Amino acid sequence: MNRCNIYVCAFALTLISCSDTLAPDPDKVGFNYFPLEIGEFRIYQVQKIKYSLFVPTDTAQYQLKEQVVDTFSTQNEINYILHRFSRDSSTDNWQLDSVWTARRTQNHAIVVENNIPFVKMVFPIRLNKVWDGNLFNASPPDEYQITDIGRSLVTPAGTFVNNLTVFENNDPDTLIFQDIRQSIYALNVGLVYKNSSILDFCNTEPSCLGTLEFGTKFEQILTDYGKE
Repeated sequence: MNRCNIYVCAFALTLISCSDTLAPDPDKVGFNYFPLEIGEFRIYQVQKIKYSLFVPTDTAQYQLKEQVVDTFSTQNEINYILHRFSRDSSTDNWQLDSVWTARRTQNHAIVVENNIPFVKMVFPIRLNKVWDGNLFNASPPDEYQITDIGRSLVTPAGTFVNNLTVFENNDPDTLIFQDIRQSIYALNVGLVYKNSSILDFCNTEPSCLGTLEFGTKFEQILTDYGKE
């Protein structure tokens, strides 16, 4: 009986140990860089510049609000509904711009933008980790990479430390095509900064080589956040 009791205890301890491994520490895995909770919101100041060889440069500045408003379940996964509002300035009323969804699994943070899913983050986070941002859509593979963990960032919403930096692309070529896309995430806040530079340059004739023909520059910076 004593030997049997020892075996039972050992088996119970094994089950406890296994249970612990199935419930990783969210802080260590990195879940807190991609929080999802009904009511939370983030407000950004956005600047978007469009370039064209044939028309004057078009610069737009506006505010963007993203709020988690509800959830629904698919295939045992919780999906969060994100309402995205825009306005020209703080004196204007918010207008619904679009509806996105987001979900976080044990391995991926996925945002569905205009019905296209993108893998924004993978878990556990690790410096220099690389993955395919287009893993769940039909586009060609697009290599994302964690390039920094721990850098501080000052925004109008405050100072954030221990941030996570993801380059969705980092091709700085200025002769033919430039594609730079960067996102920075703060602990327990989520996306605090984003910029992109996607530009096409003339390469058909030596006389115009390197001349900007068309493209877009985009910057989005957090100004406020919280829960309503």
